[in-house]
Amino acid sequence: MTTGHANPEDFDLYALGALDGEEKLAFEQHVTSCAQCRQELAAGRRRMALLALEASPVTPAASVKAALMRRVHAEASAKGGQMNEKSPTKKRWGLRFSLGFAAATAVLALATFWLWKQREQNLQQIDQLQAQLTGTQAQASRDAATMRAMSDVVAAPDTVPITMQQQAGGPPGQAHVLYNARLGVAVYSGEIAPAPADKSYQLWLVPASGAPVNAGLVAANQQNGAIVVHLEPGLAAQAFAVTLEPSGGRPQPTGPKVLVGAAHS
Repeated sequence: MTTGHANPEDFDLYALGALDGEEKLAFEQHVTSCAQCRQELAAGRRRMALLALEASPVTPAASVKAALMRRVHAEASAKGGQMNEKSPTKKRWGLRFSLGFAAATAVLALATFWLWKQREQNLQQIDQLQAQLTGTQAQASRDAATMRAMSDVVAAPDTVPITMQQQAGGPPGQAHVLYNARLGVAVYSGEIAPAPADKSYQLWLVPASGAPVNAGLVAANQQNGAIVVHLEPGLAAQAFAVTLEPSGGRPQPTGPKVLVGAAHS
């Protein structure tokens, strides 16, 4: 032992049961009276428990054991069965070497596992960022197409402005539509009182003849976010209307008219 405390390697050797004789007795007597060394011994026992969990069981071939026993008998015969005085020291250093090798192997295994986990996490983050980038690019493309369509409608001389007014008994609101039949594009903006939870507002183009044409769902507040609706080019409109429909809308209007505006060319 070193002055004041046990040798650092003795904690692991004791935990393995590799100390014996006077060394074991001196170690136990010292640990009994030294709080710091008791803590080190507890840490050594935890290390040995971890090593036992990390180590993978290996079953050697029968030929390995037979060869080893033949070598042991041969060496014993060559030495005349005498004990080597330095054998306890060699045994102890052999144990220390094995212990150090096992500890290094465990550390390497843990480091490899940590690096693998880090790699997996980094790959997941890259995938998430790539998905976000793809979504952002797609949204930017849609926004750019919407802005081009709105710009074309606003600039076209044959675009018709339509004001849609609240209907009697309906929720308060007002909306505007810019419609270009040649381009087949309508730009809608407006504001209506919120619809009930199980209802949706739906926009319709009312032609001069035939059934109303579905122009999609509209939000209650579409003042600051106009929507662009693409319709069949060349379709003449007599009016535009917003109706209150079951949630998700219907192929043809079934609910009451909320907003209506006539189209005047």
